[in-house]
Amino acid sequence: GIPEVKCFLNGIDLPNVTSIKTGICKVLGVCFSISAGLPVGMEGPMVHTGAVLATNLSGHSIRDDKSKRDYISCGVAAGVCTAFSAPIGGILFALEEGCTFWEPS
Repeated sequence: GIPEVKCFLNGIDLPNVTSIKTGICKVLGVCFSISAGLPVGMEGPMVHTGAVLATNLSGHSIRDDKSKRDYISCGVAAGVCTAFSAPIGGILFALEEGCTFWEPS
């Protein structure tokens, strides 16, 4: 969810937090939780799914951690934008809450 992605964006190396396997398990877990009637917030899974998709769509050609964090920040913004239908809110969330280090270029 959001805490894991925030930790990764702030420089803590969590293994497999943005792997495709984690993303599939997250999506399946949310689908089963919703179908069972459990209360599940939509912003946490959407943010994590956006980060997983951004990591895996950017390809494995990016070896630099800073560039990888920038792509994940964009995925986080897309997840918040999707969850709340607020594109500017997604960008502000990624800048304010998501990452401590941001590359202006």
